[in-house]
Formats: sequence, structure tokens, C-alpha cells
Amino acid sequence: MILLLVYFPTLYKDELLYSSIARYHVVSGNKTQRQTIEDLFGNRSVCATADLPSHLMCLSNNLNGQYTADQIIKNHTLLPYYTCFMKQNKIHQVQSLMEDGNKQGEVHASLGLLASSIKLPVKLRFCSECFKSDSEICEPYWHRCHQLPGVFICPLHRSILKISRVEYSTLHHKFSFVPLAMHGESDYTEPDIDANWLDHLAFIAVQSNLLLQSQSKSKEKTASYRMVLPKERYQTIGGRVRFNRLIQDFRNIYTDKLLEYLDCGIDSNSTDTWLHKIIRNQEEIMHPLRHLLILGFFEISVGSFFVTPHNHPFGNGPWPCLNKVADHYNQSIVEKCAITRCSTTSKPVGTFQCSCGFVYSRRGPDTCDEDRNRIGRIKAFGPVWHDKLRCLNKTNTSLRQKAKILGVDPGTVKLQTEYLDTNKAVLNQVRSQSQAIRSRKINKKGCSLTKVNRKVDWDQRDEILYIAVVKAVEQMKQLPYPQRISLASIARHTDSGNLKHKLMKNLNKLPKTNEFVKTHVDSTETYQIRRLTWAASELNETEGKVLGWRLLKLAGLNHPLKKMVKDKFMELVE
Repeated sequence: MILLLVYFPTLYKDELLYSSIARYHVVSGNKTQRQTIEDLFGNRSVCATADLPSHLMCLSNNLNGQYTADQIIKNHTLLPYYTCFMKQNKIHQVQSLMEDGNKQGEVHASLGLLASSIKLPVKLRFCSECFKSDSEICEPYWHRCHQLPGVFICPLHRSILKISRVEYSTLHHKFSFVPLAMHGESDYTEPDIDANWLDHLAFIAVQSNLLLQSQSKSKEKTASYRMVLPKERYQTIGGRVRFNRLIQDFRNIYTDKLLEYLDCGIDSNSTDTWLHKIIRNQEEIMHPLRHLLILGFFEISVGSFFVTPHNHPFGNGPWPCLNKVADHYNQSIVEKCAITRCSTTSKPVGTFQCSCGFVYSRRGPDTCDEDRNRIGRIKAFGPVWHDKLRCLNKTNTSLRQKAKILGVDPGTVKLQTEYLDTNKAVLNQVRSQSQAIRSRKINKKGCSLTKVNRKVDWDQRDEILYIAVVKAVEQMKQLPYPQRISLASIARHTDSGNLKHKLMKNLNKLPKTNEFVKTHVDSTETYQIRRLTWAASELNETEGKVLGWRLLKLAGLNHPLKKMVKDKFMELVE
């Protein structure tokens, strides 16, 4: 038989359930704590757990719907603090354990707290300012935000918390509920905190409190730390994390002493620290305090870390095709966005490729909806665009009108027209010389093929390919950013198909083309010198001077330099 309670005290804002039960015990007149537990839970064996209590469904039923189990969990326990970086299915599992009865310690074990090196507080804590203000309004009570691991400062008043004599765990007081009003304001000790830690600890306190209020967030809705790393130059262009640099800077910001104080020390000689695991985004549960340390390192708040449409640097797909001559122009049909990192600015670069062959890229991140329709660079025009250009070239349309129709500048129209004309002539010549002539003789038994080989005029082909290669090299040297000139890159810029194959495979039969290629192909040193020259020109134009470190950074080079490159570097700097 369940006896409903006639009275249960109103739960205050941010009050621990433990605190309200302690207040109930005082006003109930019960002689023993076990009697209070039996009144509330209908079971004398329920422990006085401060942070993550259980049997909450029984409590809710005995309160006759005054508070639901879900309300108690979200507003008067510490579970919301732990769930922000957890999977949704894990959250439901832990909530079920708290609503129903479970073995002692099962909730903590499910959250990984028993195995964690981050220890729970030893005693309950309170803020003197909160104690005074609560006494004026109602009565002093134990606040949730003061009991979180790693929190030594009140997030409301920024004052150092006092350590009471009331134990946090149930190891020595399984059935004891002590109200803060009876404990008193004067019976406390203070934690030993270095003054240099106060800013870091204040950030942890405020952000921990935000986690406590973030009732609807889960790991599925958070961004990835890898989206932060490029901005801070802790990733290579290929996406590899520079852990040595990251760990060194991390330890310099927080100091090893503070990290040890928070049970978050990092072994600089290990390649499998908690920082490695959390950045790699492994599925194992990681303590929220460690997430907050990383967010503090990158100066990111909890609120901005949760995913919004712009946490992806280019928003959510699909993205629009910006091929102005396509039937689907400006329609969101591009499904994939390949993201790389700009080697000079470290900003994300998105490359969008449509099924019509049109490929464009832009540097991000997008900051407004209009950015979705912005093109930074056209990487490929595609057959639809080129077909439209051919059609326009057969009409009397002016150059500027063509450019407007095609969505490019007049110079691009001229360049692409030359490209089409040159490669059309070259391809026709190559195909006419390389195609085998086959004749078919039909007889009663079937078909037989007779091959007729025709000798290739390599001198003529050499002249044709020479023209195409010279034009390709000139185009590459006119690119806004130096591109390494190699046989493969020259072949890519001439065209795809047979021409590329003939150039790559038969260069020894093309003496004039071969000689030109040899004199213009970049070695490592010549390519680095071209990049230095380009970078010096950019710096002179934008900053009016060339500083050594700025020159190396913009050119993407590092010491030590080869002698020839070093000489050029010294010349440009001087």
C-alpha cells in the first residue's frame, strides 16, 4: 500500500534533490533518517546520494505528481552536466537507471565515473554570497552548480566556494541528509587555489553551469574539435593533427600544476593521452571537465560549440549549382562539398562539383546566406558550359554579352575560346594519325579483321604538341598562385584523352617538345624560388615591405632552405 505524502517542500531553483530531502526531514519531525527515506521512497535501503540519486519514479509517485521523475532529473540532479557529450541512447539508459531502482553505484559506473581519474568532490560546497542572498529570500540550500567536479568558484558571484564538513559520497553516511541551514555558514575550509588559476577556474565554473542548464543537447548535436583545429594551425594540409604542438601549447596555457590539480594531467611522452582520444573523436565517454578545458583553450563557449547550420563552414547541403548556363542554375542539387585548408590563411576551402561538370570553390567559412551563391574560383567549366560557349561563338554576340551570359569575365571567354580552338585542332591531328584503319571481310563463316598500319609522322606531331605545351606552360605561369610545372601538370593543362597519353608516353620521339619541357619543368629548388618571388611581390603590394618570417609563411616554406633557395630568400629580404 502506497501512502501519499501530505507535504513536501517546494524545490528551489538549482537546488539539489538531496537538499530538499534534508529540509523535508527537518520539518517532518522524523526521529531517524531511515524513516524519512521510507516516507519518500517506500524503501529504507535507498541511499542519500547527492549528485545522481535513483528510485525517482517511486519518489514521484509518492509526491502525487507534484514533481515528475523527468523534472527532478533535469532540474535537481547533476545528470544534465554529464549528458551534453553523450550519445542519446546512453542518456536514456542512465535516465532509466535513475528512475528505477538499481544497485549502488550503477549510475556512476554507467557514466564512467568510477573508472575516471577525475575524482568526485569529497565534501559538499557552498558560496557565502549565495548563502546570504538565499537567506534573505527563502533559506540557504545546496546548489547544484557548486557540486560539479572541477568547480571551485561560484558561477554567479565569482567567489571561491567554501568546503563544508558534509560528505559528498555515501561511503560513510548512507542514510544521512544534512540541510545547509543546519550546517551553518561559519563551519568550512577553503581550497588551496593559486591566484593565477582564477581566470581558468572561473571559465570552468560558468561553462559547467551552462552544461547543467543544457537539457536538450547531446553528442549528436555538437561540432567536432577538428573544425576548430585548422583555425588554430594545429592540422596539416592533409588533415593530420599536430599533437606535439597542440599538447605543448595546451600545457603552457594551463600549466602542469593546474592540470594535475584538476586530475587532467598530460604525459608529454605519451601518444595516447586523454587529449589524443578526445580530439580523435573516439566513441568512449570522456569527462565533461576535459571537454571544457579544450573549449577554454580555443576560447569557445559551450553555447557556440553546439551545432548550428553554420558550424559546417559552408552550411548544410545540398548546395546550389552556379553554372549560369545550366537549366538547374542556382538550384540546390550539389550533394557533396570537399573541404580542404588554405595553405596561406588556414581557412577552410570548399570545392563543389555538379553533375553537369561545373566545379567551383570558395574560401570559407560562410557567414551569411548570400555566401552560398558566391564563387571564389571556377576549377572546371564542364561540357554544358563549353557547349554554350561554342554556340555563342557562332553568333554575332559581343564579347561582353557572352561574358554576361556565361557568368564570367571577358578575359575568361577569350582564354576558354583559345583553349577550345587549340585543343580541337591538336586532337583532330593526333586522332587522324593514330587511328588504325580496319577493313572487314565478310565470308560465310563470319568476320575477319585485317589491320593496316600507317606510319606516324612524328615530326608533324612534335610541331603540334609543341604549340600545345608552350600554351599550357604560359597558362600555368599566369595562375594567381604558383603551381609546380611538371610533365604531368603540363599534360593536364593541354587536355585529357589521347593528347595527354601521347605526351606522357612518347616524349622521347618528340625532340622539340622534349627540349622545351626539360627547360621549363620545375625542380624542387626552382619551384620554391618561384614561390618566394611570388610571395615577395604579394607582400610588397599589400604591406609595402618584405619581412623574412612573413615571406616564408606566405610561400609555405620552412628553414632549412637549400643554398640556391636561401640565396634568393636573402636577396628578396634585403
